[in-house]
Amino acid sequence: MNPWIRIAHRGASGIAPENTIAAFKKAIEIGVDAVELDLQGTADGEVVVIHDASLDRTTDQSGQIKDSSLETIKQADAGTWFDTKFAGESVPTLAEALVAIADNAIALLEIKDVSVTESVVRIVQKMDMVEQSVIISFNSSAIQTVRSLEPRLPTGYIIGSKENIQPIQLCQQLGLLGSNLLNVDHRLVTEDFIYEIRRRGITLWCWTVDDMDRMRELQEFGIQGITSNRPEYFSQV
Repeated sequence: MNPWIRIAHRGASGIAPENTIAAFKKAIEIGVDAVELDLQGTADGEVVVIHDASLDRTTDQSGQIKDSSLETIKQADAGTWFDTKFAGESVPTLAEALVAIADNAIALLEIKDVSVTESVVRIVQKMDMVEQSVIISFNSSAIQTVRSLEPRLPTGYIIGSKENIQPIQLCQQLGLLGSNLLNVDHRLVTEDFIYEIRRRGITLWCWTVDDMDRMRELQEFGIQGITSNRPEYFSQV
């Protein structure tokens, strides 16, 4: 069987509230190679770990992240919506997340808000986490900024299933960005797709797979990394 990178999507988000320290710690307990998390910028220039541009879905507060101060965001409960046993979980800062993940897994940092790109690179450098971090984004300009600021930081380009791009075009696009990792919606992935990407020297990961049969199929096809909300399933694949 091909070895593959086991990636916890927003932490172990099937059994803990997504993008919280609790979810990251659960993923590390389970044993993963990388922990994926999402980054947004606050009104006062801080970088926080939350998927949406607002507090509404995953906390007991509302409002846009970019219009809220870190102090306000820190008062939000990011755990109770998932389960009352996680009451009091807060929205972490990037620095807090890196501390939780450091030495245990790769921190797979997805830049959602392009305006925080420089801050993200600076925090990773300051915390001496360049060797333990990979930065990914749907936004090519974020990847280009990372490449120019810190060439040692690996970068990956995320592709959704709605983007009808052929494998050869994707590889060419990646070459222009100076990146060699593609992270694509698993619905795009076929055996031929993997072959065309990998034979051009590109690493191919996919997201988000919670079905064990699909995990096994992707592994047989030769996928190099699988992102899942249920990293506890990985050991059964």
